[in-house]
Amino acid sequence: MARGRSQSNGVAASRAAPVESLDVRTSDGWSLRADVWSPAGASRGVAVLAHALMARRTEFYRNQPASLTGFLVGRGWRVVAFDFRGHGESRPAAHEGGVFGYDDFVARDLAAACAFAREQAAPGEPVVAVGHSLGGHAAFVAQGTGAIAVDALVGIAAAPPFLRLHEPSRSRWLLKRAIFASMLATARRVGRFPSRALRLGSDDEALACCEDFERVARTGRWTSRDGRTDYLAALAGVRVPVLQVVSERDRFECVPECGERFVACCSGPREVVRVSRSDDGGDAPSHMGLVTSRRVQSVWDGVEAWMRRAPASKLDASRRSGRSCPG
Repeated sequence: MARGRSQSNGVAASRAAPVESLDVRTSDGWSLRADVWSPAGASRGVAVLAHALMARRTEFYRNQPASLTGFLVGRGWRVVAFDFRGHGESRPAAHEGGVFGYDDFVARDLAAACAFAREQAAPGEPVVAVGHSLGGHAAFVAQGTGAIAVDALVGIAAAPPFLRLHEPSRSRWLLKRAIFASMLATARRVGRFPSRALRLGSDDEALACCEDFERVARTGRWTSRDGRTDYLAALAGVRVPVLQVVSERDRFECVPECGERFVACCSGPREVVRVSRSDDGGDAPSHMGLVTSRRVQSVWDGVEAWMRRAPASKLDASRRSGRSCPG
């Protein structure tokens, strides 16, 4: 896997920890921009941070030094935060003619990022994928299909909102269905979904992505674009420990019930943390707030403690036999 390296000396980066910016090459030749943050002392392992839809890797260190990246590095983790293709500095972006879909995130981008992370890990060190929203459910699928082989998975508000199976509310599903249909209509008219212009995120999404999401929402079949890989069925192949963090304030992207049903499809040890309050006693964090708010460090503390113990844990036979994926 070829990669070009360059040092990043940005003020925000230097305040937290030494960081190196580089390019990670995918199997189909796309260059993904990534930052590697190194702890001051001995490393506990490598955490791969995969960002949300309409976002980029900077969501994980926007509030330097009080950020999720800074927190994990401070606890001794080497962190690899990367941009999915078409996002951030992994160009070309959608508005520049970049063409990409959900399959690319799963089979190629995560595969490249996690293989690179494994190279960075010392012998015996765990590699943990920490995915927010899109980055989370794509990482679960990548593990289940064998595209990646990490030692544990952390989903932060990670459940596919375009999948009817995990949504218990009919009214909420009708709203989601309408939104994905509207996204596709807009993307067809513009040539991409203009997230930035609509102030819905930092990065536009390609037409192919919108087609993928709408297709699953319309048909109820969560598969690869060619129909050969059943992503829902692949979740049964996730046997490593998984942690799902959901917020009671998240009422669309990852409703707590949806997040719980999603990880119930995995076959290994699984835990779900429902966040009902922020650290200051205020309302629970928003969907983005789970990774960007300065008021959820107690949640991050619990996630990091789980990351330290989960990779060393053995599969619990009783939990494995208790798999209860909806449907």
